[in-house]
Amino acid sequence: MSRPEWFADLLIRCDWNLADSVWDVSNLWLLREGDWHAVWVSYLETGEHWGWYVNLQEPFRRSERGIQTMDLMLDILVDADRAWRWKDEDDFEMLVMHELLDADAVSSVRREAERVIGKVERGETPFDRTWLEWRPEDAWPLPQLPYGWDRL
Repeated sequence: MSRPEWFADLLIRCDWNLADSVWDVSNLWLLREGDWHAVWVSYLETGEHWGWYVNLQEPFRRSERGIQTMDLMLDILVDADRAWRWKDEDDFEMLVMHELLDADAVSSVRREAERVIGKVERGETPFDRTWLEWRPEDAWPLPQLPYGWDRL
């Protein structure tokens, strides 16, 4: 689905409208230092495995508040049977067209996408059964945000 024309203008101006939303799946996020992506192992409310969501993003950086990254728009949806498809290709191309990403970042995203798709097609971790049964320990406390997390 293509975005309206005004979307590019908002991107260029970094003009974001934030809104609350509720995801209809639960996710376990897998991030590795240096990777240009995160893999979300996703589950339906019933606990059934929904599939994987590959979020192409800048490698995360640690900060005093946790981690920081930048979503690069392009995503890969991977069904439970490992059939995959692109998501938001038009949005990524808009970033490229308006030079909101430099050539090195664009190249890194495209290389990373090819690498991840290869792992999906070969059924390599995490696109196998490795993480499907993982659940947090019942005794784990709910994480608390550190003091000052909401300050810039």
